[in-house]
Amino acid sequence: MTILNLVDKATQQQSALSFAVTLSALLTYTFYKSWLYPYYLDPLSHIAGPTPSRIPFIGNMLALTKKKPMMALYDWAMQYPGSIYRYYWFTRLTLMTSDPLTVGYVLGKANDNWLKSKETEEMFEQTMGRSLLSMRSHEHTAHRKYLTTGFRHTYLKSMTTAFQYVAEDLVEVWKDRMPATGTKDKEDFSHEVRWEQEGETYTTIDLEPSFYCLTLDSIGLFALGRGFDAIKRPIGSDFDNYKIIVDSFKPTLLTMLPFSNWIPTKTNRRAWSAVREFNKSMENIVQERKQDLLKEIAANNGEFSQEEGATSQRKDMLTMLLVDQLTGEGGSDLQIRNDVFTAIFAGHETTSAALSWTFYQLACNPKVQARLREETRQLYRDTNGKPSFDDFNSLPYLNAVVRESLRVWSPVPLNLRVSVEDDYLPRSNGLEPLFVPAGTNLQIPIFILQRDPKIWGPDSLEFNPDRWIDGRTCPPMKPPHGLCYFPFYHGKRSCIGNKIATLEMKVHLANLMNTFEFVQTPEMRASCGEIDRQWSVSLKPCPSIELGARLVD
Repeated sequence: MTILNLVDKATQQQSALSFAVTLSALLTYTFYKSWLYPYYLDPLSHIAGPTPSRIPFIGNMLALTKKKPMMALYDWAMQYPGSIYRYYWFTRLTLMTSDPLTVGYVLGKANDNWLKSKETEEMFEQTMGRSLLSMRSHEHTAHRKYLTTGFRHTYLKSMTTAFQYVAEDLVEVWKDRMPATGTKDKEDFSHEVRWEQEGETYTTIDLEPSFYCLTLDSIGLFALGRGFDAIKRPIGSDFDNYKIIVDSFKPTLLTMLPFSNWIPTKTNRRAWSAVREFNKSMENIVQERKQDLLKEIAANNGEFSQEEGATSQRKDMLTMLLVDQLTGEGGSDLQIRNDVFTAIFAGHETTSAALSWTFYQLACNPKVQARLREETRQLYRDTNGKPSFDDFNSLPYLNAVVRESLRVWSPVPLNLRVSVEDDYLPRSNGLEPLFVPAGTNLQIPIFILQRDPKIWGPDSLEFNPDRWIDGRTCPPMKPPHGLCYFPFYHGKRSCIGNKIATLEMKVHLANLMNTFEFVQTPEMRASCGEIDRQWSVSLKPCPSIELGARLVD
């Protein structure tokens, strides 16, 4: 054997050995990171919690998927009544707390240390560009402070009338689907599902598509100064692209994996295309409004017009941002586009889901519905059919219904935060603060805290607006002592549009209650009123909620 042959043989043996060592090291590291460390060596693994699956890498995922969204977490919170428990998201140890004291600390004093995961921020930035949903630290604080001017009281008051017009559009559409009270059918309603109950004729209404369009037109008026005309004509490329974007957030087994939004699946490619097209539409709207403002400046010797009806006097978010830009105080065209897109995305789907759950509760509680209708009808009589922003906020029972609905069915039921640095989490019941290292996952279950019988009493799962009138809420549980009611989150990263969302709910509730009565369908009564649900951008009914509706005298 020649020297060259010996060298070649030795090289092959060395390569095989190197490959074996590399593979062995990789397998050892994978075993350590995905099994040995999280289950046995992680300092937080000793905390009480459900036993993970024996199937490698699954953690507690099977238990989570076997029940309706949030119910496994709710059952665990009741099973492990301590301040904090842990479970495994695949092989990642995740803490869960339903302790008001812990939550108040994380969302209050320690807000800057507990942020969204980088994967979540990247997902939002990929869809909506750089905006409040993906900004951190001082950038987030400064931009939020600036955008808050768009939610001033004067702007909110102007939206009351705009939302009234949108609600009236839906009222007319629904009226056309059912006969007038006390009359016989004279038109062809064969395409409608009709049935009788206690001598009254009801038409089955699918709430989800109607409220999807209602809230899309509403948030369009606030963010862009124009609706999508979705109620009367739910077609068109903008509408279709936006719906594709929203649907892409529905969780699947694939989307639970890290960086899943970067995998070129058919769903992702379709969503990426929809984002590009929707952004083009947003850019065109921004440029059209900007040109209108520039023409106004040119016609007024370099100043904005102060006349009512002028473009610069419009009370929508886009106009406000562009006026600031042209006076040297605002952001770039790209930033404005990102901000209005984010306002539409964040303010639409959640409000649509909240309305669906509210009407579901009202149909299941006819006495509550009748009392609410009496209050809203009195409002319209007192204001000649033109209630103001302050009028809606002055109705105690309407306010109580909205608060109670958001308590029982918070549209965003869960929030994940990750610690930037080591921290000590305070706990109730005399427990010592819990040390958590940097990089710890902590989930804050709004859904559980707002339903916890230890906080809200034995009727915590019942829809009872009176609890907001007779004082049976949780006033002692407020920061810094704790937090147990926060449907719009809390602190520096709370929902900036919470007032516009609640106003929208009140206006639409009052208009529809004033005109229609809603009851459970025979199918819903047969299933004891149980509704399935799914988690997309928000927790929403699945596939939808169908109620019986009729015109009331």
